[in-house]
Amino acid sequence: MREGRRLWAGPVLFALAAFPLSAQTPLTSIGLGYPVAPVDGRSAALGGSGTGLLGGSFSVGNPADLLLHDEPGFSLSLLGEAVTVKGEGSSLNTGRERFSAIRALVPFGDWAASLAFGGEFDQDWSNILRDTLPLSDGSVPYEETREHDGGISNIDLSIARRVGPVGVGVSAQRLTGSLRQSFFRVFQDPLDGAPPLAAVVGARELSWRAWRFKAGGSIQVGDRAVVGAAFGTGGTLYATVGNAEEPDADFELPTSIEVGGSVRVTNNLLVTAGGGRSGWSAVQPFGGQTGSEFTSHDTVWMGGGLEYGGLSLIGGRLPVRIGVRKRGLPFSRGGEALDEQAFTGGFGWEFREGLAVFDLAFESGSRGDVAAVGLAESFQRVTLSFSLRQR
Repeated sequence: MREGRRLWAGPVLFALAAFPLSAQTPLTSIGLGYPVAPVDGRSAALGGSGTGLLGGSFSVGNPADLLLHDEPGFSLSLLGEAVTVKGEGSSLNTGRERFSAIRALVPFGDWAASLAFGGEFDQDWSNILRDTLPLSDGSVPYEETREHDGGISNIDLSIARRVGPVGVGVSAQRLTGSLRQSFFRVFQDPLDGAPPLAAVVGARELSWRAWRFKAGGSIQVGDRAVVGAAFGTGGTLYATVGNAEEPDADFELPTSIEVGGSVRVTNNLLVTAGGGRSGWSAVQPFGGQTGSEFTSHDTVWMGGGLEYGGLSLIGGRLPVRIGVRKRGLPFSRGGEALDEQAFTGGFGWEFREGLAVFDLAFESGSRGDVAAVGLAESFQRVTLSFSLRQR
């Protein structure tokens, strides 16, 4: 029986599987792990649609959206998630927490620039397995612990320029991170005359690096509507293995496209929607290696929501939001692709006409299917953002 321990925050890469995983390992540990959306609380509550959001978003998406901000600003977003992993006849509870996005931006005239930190993939986990090793002259019970600790994040530098109602922007993203894989097996008292066995310990450390670029554009119609799109290049991700006689490895990241927009139907009601696609199916494991326990898939995501801004609390504006989203996950075991769906909602609290803003988002969803892939996960997620603006 497997027992889960805490899944801490952090984005991570291909689990160079020195130790095969099965059964109660979370679905989000496969391949590169769980893709982290670098969105703020407002976008998360609106179904993850952070592109083309009137009023501005601190999500790390379309670089042209910088032009939706009129004042310099800073935002920090923290995400926490509780997960229940369900298998055939057993389950475990775990969770994760991480910074999903940190961003500082400065508009100047028809220009705007920003520096941001965003998540990419999260795969931190720890797992305990209790089993018995059969030998020719008996057997030896053991307890085995497998841990992955590390991640991949992106550091984003973006600049944008407005030309009338049209905005264009570009960004350069540096992907960076590390991963430590640990393996501990402790043998207990032997049975039926088997010899005693010494403990087995192993570890591998990897570091990751890559460059990726993005270009985007948007069209704004007064203060009533905006629509935008962004295209991201692939790039090569390099993995360096430390303290081991293994060669460095690399693989090609996919290109991606995302679109989105919003319309202010009335002074207090905003409707927004977005979607995107990434070509993960063409991505092969390191250096074209085969025989791995995962399959990569093209992914499509879509989401949207409603924001009502007619409420107030203690002198501050209190926008209320609801939404829904669905997206495919890029990696699975076997040929069956995995989808994730969630209902979203939340609210904001704006002080002094937006000089300081708290945004809180709630998400409840699921991914996987016990009958199809042997595992399913349900999750509840909270995203908290705090933003400051300067006038």
